[in-house]
Amino acid sequence: MERVEKGLIRMELQVGQLIRIVANMSERLEQLEKQEQGRKVVSLHTKRIREPMP
Repeated sequence: MERVEKGLIRMELQVGQLIRIVANMSERLEQLEKQEQGRKVVSLHTKRIREPMP
């Protein structure tokens, strides 16, 4: 029984680690999406500045 309990504890720790990894990846993805959105806005502003006014 002790062996089973140790196995369960190990699995719980691994699940906890996986949850942290997924949370970190999600946070990083959100940061990258914000950066990409910022680049698009800068690109649009630059394009507007370069194009002659009608």
